[in-house]
Amino acid sequence: MNLEEYSKYDALGLAELVKKGEVTKEELASLAQQGLNKVDGDLNAVVEVFSQPYEEDHDKDAPFSGVPTFIKDLGASIAGLKQEQGSRLTEGFVAPITTNFAQNMIDAGFQFMGRSTCPEFGLTLTTESVAKGATKNPWNTEHIAGGSSGGSAALVASGVVPLAHSNDGGGSTRIPASCCGNVGLKVSRGRISLGPIANDISSPIIAEGCNSKTVRDTAAFLDAVSKPAIGEGIINSYKEESFLSIINDSPKKYKIAVSLDDWGPHPMHPEIKSELERVAESLRENGHQVEEFTPEVVTMDYFDAFKTIWFSMANFVVKMTAPVTNREANSDHLESITLQMVEAGEKISAFDQNLVLGMAGQINNQLGQFFEDYDLLLSPTFIQGTPKLESSVTLNSGKSLDEWFEECSKLIPGTPLSNMTGLPAISIPCAVGPGKLPLGMHFFAGMGKERILIDIARQLEESDPWAGRTPEIHITK
Repeated sequence: MNLEEYSKYDALGLAELVKKGEVTKEELASLAQQGLNKVDGDLNAVVEVFSQPYEEDHDKDAPFSGVPTFIKDLGASIAGLKQEQGSRLTEGFVAPITTNFAQNMIDAGFQFMGRSTCPEFGLTLTTESVAKGATKNPWNTEHIAGGSSGGSAALVASGVVPLAHSNDGGGSTRIPASCCGNVGLKVSRGRISLGPIANDISSPIIAEGCNSKTVRDTAAFLDAVSKPAIGEGIINSYKEESFLSIINDSPKKYKIAVSLDDWGPHPMHPEIKSELERVAESLRENGHQVEEFTPEVVTMDYFDAFKTIWFSMANFVVKMTAPVTNREANSDHLESITLQMVEAGEKISAFDQNLVLGMAGQINNQLGQFFEDYDLLLSPTFIQGTPKLESSVTLNSGKSLDEWFEECSKLIPGTPLSNMTGLPAISIPCAVGPGKLPLGMHFFAGMGKERILIDIARQLEESDPWAGRTPEIHITK
């Protein structure tokens, strides 16, 4: 097998070859390494390449047996491996435990090639940091790969691996998926374990996941990692189901609200609105009931409320981390915006936090009513074109905290709503944005309705396919 052949397979396809004995896991690891050597000088998507791929014994029928992947340098961890979280504060830190999610990935048969890049503590929508440099977009290296899972997204888009770990606290799976032309699913709160370090009470906005190049890989990945774990703080009441089986079911028709509104004071780019209208029409042509409608709740200033959660989280993460690194949480070890977030988070009271969580509950109630009438809500992942590197959304841009937050809100006013409410959402790479760069179409569904998101994604994968598109930086070029 050569790189050209390797790149034609998704993760399930590679695993099938391993099971049939047509290729070995060692050959796949070698091909992934060859591909990485070819593109990473242009992309800077990797923090560390392991001297030997990390794997453990697993069932011979594991769905992703032998498939090479990368673990993001943030969130899920594997005991004994470094996890530096894109920061000078945590340089050299070694994870003491393997999280439930990471163990599920290991048990699914993946072999981990190394760690992918992220911004400092995953706190912004571009993967640029003082500690690790800038990760570039494979489609145009002058532009961002998105964040905070930009390293994983770039590795998938450039063909190094067909699937890589990501996670999402405000869009960090979906934003890089949109930038790089991948599938990015953020699951319902409670669907995937955050334990044993975190849980859905202490970290209500976080969801582990992946970037992939096919919908069936995302579905199979969800099957592999959404398993109950011992000692969880909440009940996972979702029935046991196979998301991969949806791919073989007859496609269903849905009632879809398409929102052409700006979701705030900043206007949607005309080219993006045009693509949104095109995709909406494509859905109509495929038999879906598509209506132009924007729920009143999304016009509320929830983004300002999200700021309270985000800054509180930044303060908590840094204050929790600093003591185990023997470093001061100051400007020598933190980027300027991160430091400002920590300072702002320090001033947020428990009353303020509870007020925002109460507001989130009201939003949930209103969206719950909305999803009684509609199956899906459609909007673009980005409302502006993919930014260039060294823009105002980096954590060392020299902006004030308010200015930085305003710049972020101009680009992705929709993605944090899923994190505040716990609703599932997906970015599907079926559109093209300004500068001929990939653009994700963003769908929300009701709580626990990942099946609908996977179904609509696989339908668009057929009607508006992206499989034939390859970026400028790719292992086959």
